[in-house]
Amino acid sequence: MAGRTVLIQSKAHLSIQDGMLSVRTDRGATTLPLEEIWVVIVESHQTTLTTACLSKLNDAGIGVMICGDDHMPNGLLLPIGAHSRHAAIVEDQLTMTKPLTKQLWKRVVRAKILNQAAVLDELGLPSGTVRAFASDVLSGDTSNREGAAASAYFQALIEHGTRRDSAYSSALDYGYGVLRAGIGRAAVGGGWLVSRGIHHHSVYNAFNLVDDLIEPFRPLVDLLVMTYHVTDPLTPQSKALLARVFEHVMVMDGKRCSCVQCIEVMFSSLRSAVLERNAGRLLLPRLDGLETVPIE
Repeated sequence: MAGRTVLIQSKAHLSIQDGMLSVRTDRGATTLPLEEIWVVIVESHQTTLTTACLSKLNDAGIGVMICGDDHMPNGLLLPIGAHSRHAAIVEDQLTMTKPLTKQLWKRVVRAKILNQAAVLDELGLPSGTVRAFASDVLSGDTSNREGAAASAYFQALIEHGTRRDSAYSSALDYGYGVLRAGIGRAAVGGGWLVSRGIHHHSVYNAFNLVDDLIEPFRPLVDLLVMTYHVTDPLTPQSKALLARVFEHVMVMDGKRCSCVQCIEVMFSSLRSAVLERNAGRLLLPRLDGLETVPIE
């Protein structure tokens, strides 16, 4: 079953009771088992929850994303050392060689570019130029095929404006923020040191590894935004649509599964790649249309 994303958009009080998240509003209370929740997004500044509630969410391995006055993501709370083998995984992670990280990054960039081309295919737009960049990616992407492909991709995708300045920009940013929260949750839950990336290495970024591995998943957000024409101003309904990104199906190792499952398999395969010093063991998602996994 795909993990649930809990989106709080109006005044509410959150608490934990008997292993359940209770969301109480003026219209009544709703409860959900903690084991079913992937991420909690708190958008309303009229929402209240205690430190004890946050602690229980951490213990359950649930990511909590906070939004600012502009209702856009501005904070992320993740548990520390949630995996029982956290120390061992981090030790292996820190011993990764430069050639290995460069080969891993090459795979990530190729997967991202191919998924961008798949978005254009789904929307009936020319994709050949973007797809061609995938075959030219070098180890470590030293020739920056990622940047060149992104430039061509967004020129084809967005008719008026740019990635950073168009009617779609806020929707893309919101969707990427939700995706980042979920990948961060999976990374920490898997025992990874998220500040240590395979390509990103900013000392000011606590989520370098997350920002590496989010890349092949970004096109899923792009396809959602463009298919449903999610533009400014963002409505509660459009944010709810983007918050369901984890329920959408992607292809991993030839199998169709939810985005949540793809993220978990990706981190499991990264563990194998690190232990075996073999970048080819890293499995990454392939985009193939918009299909959701039903949640009961």
